Amino acid sequence: MPYWLVSQILGLFIGISKSLLSDRKSIPGNNGHDGRKRCRNIYRNIGFVAITVLIYGGPLSSPLFSQTQSQKFLIRQISFEGNNRTQSSRLLREVVVNVGDSLTLKQVTQKLKESKEHLINTGLFTDVSTNLFFDEENPNNIRLHFLVKEGLFFIPIPIIELADRNFNVWWTEHNRDIKFLNLGMNLKLRNITGNADELAVLGQWGYDRKFIVNYLSPYFDQDRQWNINFRTYYNSNKELIYHTLNGEPKYMRNDDEYLRSKFETSLALIYRPRHNSWYRLSFGYFFNTITDEVMEVNPRYFNGDDQQRYGKISLEYSFDNRDNKYLSTDGWFLHGLLAKNGISNSDQLNSWELEADIYYYHLINDHWSWSNGILFRGHDSPDPFPYSNLYQLGSNPEYIRGYEYYHIEGSSLGVYKTSLMRKIIDRKINWGKAMPFTNYRSMDAKLFLSLNLDLGYVLDDFYRTSSFVNNDLWGGGLGLNLLLYNKFSCSFEASINQKKEVGFFFHLNQNF
Repeated sequence: MPYWLVSQILGLFIGISKSLLSDRKSIPGNNGHDGRKRCRNIYRNIGFVAITVLIYGGPLSSPLFSQTQSQKFLIRQISFEGNNRTQSSRLLREVVVNVGDSLTLKQVTQKLKESKEHLINTGLFTDVSTNLFFDEENPNNIRLHFLVKEGLFFIPIPIIELADRNFNVWWTEHNRDIKFLNLGMNLKLRNITGNADELAVLGQWGYDRKFIVNYLSPYFDQDRQWNINFRTYYNSNKELIYHTLNGEPKYMRNDDEYLRSKFETSLALIYRPRHNSWYRLSFGYFFNTITDEVMEVNPRYFNGDDQQRYGKISLEYSFDNRDNKYLSTDGWFLHGLLAKNGISNSDQLNSWELEADIYYYHLINDHWSWSNGILFRGHDSPDPFPYSNLYQLGSNPEYIRGYEYYHIEGSSLGVYKTSLMRKIIDRKINWGKAMPFTNYRSMDAKLFLSLNLDLGYVLDDFYRTSSFVNNDLWGGGLGLNLLLYNKFSCSFEASINQKKEVGFFFHLNQNF
């Protein structure tokens, strides 16, 4: 920033401040002393604006401002507004600064940015804004203020779910036939006690029958580092994929009985020692069955048996400092899982699982960002691996653009993804009274144009269900990526694969 502009800004601020101080009685207050206090507060906050301009847009190396940049301020208070249901103590768990910290203004600004990102990534809020205020009595003390807009906490969600593996298969191959839809209700109670705990109960009927109970507890220790997750799942299908040939799934259907049933229950202990890190230790039990009809056409579905019963223990680690986990432009995401299927000698599945995800998002400037990600899924088993437990390309994030119509399976797979994104829209849309929910009337909307490229490899030496297996795969194209309310994202993509097939695809994140 040019020095002449800096001097003009400072001169303007000083002139305004002197004018205010000379006419302090015109400022609302009980007396002249109150007016002076209010003037001093206005002057200090004007000064903060000037200092911020200098720090982020001015001559950082100038000796004139080096003292201001190095000056530290004491965090005297952290306050919240708008959290009618969410406990302030739960919000403090996401804030990366503490009362009593001594920081420079540049450090405070960075801490506010990180705290805002953590609050948004809880999924509890439609918007978060931050402010800081200088103390009226002591200009070296500051107060941090967070204004949040809470989302809905009781959410009855009608289920209209695809029985197919993705939207594109249902739209193209099954001609939008409603018989391939599942109908039901998903009831979500979020933030039950104001501590980000959640209870979800799902009931679904139709082509697939499904019942789920999922409970995430609040933190139960004083340091807010430990909580638990309990989940029970039951699913039965009248139609299933019993095998794959040349990348095309082979379906079996029986309108009179369910061909396959799955039951699982699990309990996980979650440990969060730092803001960005999680450990998860899970214990699970699985019991799956198929009919004789399925066994006849694919005896390897459960390795020659009509049922599959086993226990599972897994350990996961996650590190996440993305600016927004629903559509990221900056930060890192790391995830690793090691699991053992089959704990006792009587278990009918004996294998090890390894999963790894590494994603890096680089913010080039306010409009451009570049992302790179690699994921791996692998099994190791002393026995021939059951067909039903193969990994599949096609669901997020295990998909390669351009192959959404294919059913590609294997015992291991790896995918590399890269995207160059350009932000083309970033604005708030005010729905006004047309939106019945107050906190959803102002919608933060972002739209990005992306250039995508994916590389992948699916390994399988036993089934070899298509020519795509054990061969290099690539696909990519252009995409439009939409983010609404900071947590609902979807993408519209035009992609081409190595067979030079061009397709248009639609992807939703889990919040939708």
